Amino acid sequence: MNKLMGVDLRKLASVDANKLVDSLGGSLNCAIQIGCHSYASAGGEYEISRICIASNAENLQRLALVLLACAIGTQCETYLPITAVGPTKGIKIGSARPLEFDPFHQPKSFTYTPKRDLKRYPWYPWSLTCDYWTELPCFGFDCAPGEYYTNMLWSGLADIPKPHIIVVSGYPKALIRLARLLLDYANTDIPPEQIDLEVDGGFRGVKSFSYEVRFTRIADRLECMK
Repeated sequence: MNKLMGVDLRKLASVDANKLVDSLGGSLNCAIQIGCHSYASAGGEYEISRICIASNAENLQRLALVLLACAIGTQCETYLPITAVGPTKGIKIGSARPLEFDPFHQPKSFTYTPKRDLKRYPWYPWSLTCDYWTELPCFGFDCAPGEYYTNMLWSGLADIPKPHIIVVSGYPKALIRLARLLLDYANTDIPPEQIDLEVDGGFRGVKSFSYEVRFTRIADRLECMK
């Protein structure tokens, strides 16, 4: 499977991510839920902040395509608006650009073979020992395009300015890994109810200072698991 929604995955190096967003119909239809979850440990109780992104298979594929376009294509950053009602206005994707002599140089193409067997924690325990700086994505928040705030230092979820956007960033290797996971999740015949980049309690399925992230694949309605 090397062609998706009219896009040849092997020719992504020549694709402009902004133009790709327009060609895919613009907005992403999904629901995003943000919350804090408490966990007990030997040192006491602590909280993990989580972002849950729920969407159907087609929109997961669209998100994966845009991730790939930023990781491989000519545009290092793009914005994918969201049509669903709520404070979240969209997802901004940004790819770090390694120098030519960097061992994690810019990929030139992408090939894909669907993986049918998928677990709830697909990156565990590999994520514990990987190079998290280059191989794991980072999730955070920013202002929606056209919205500006004087205080961008948030002390908690209650201080996140609205409207806001979700930011997904990382080295090309990390964005490609995330895109491949979303394509697998969209194509799996019997998928898990959700996939978590980290096991409960947070075990580095994302970069440091990143929100814990869960994806939920839904069929007919947008409902994120609480």
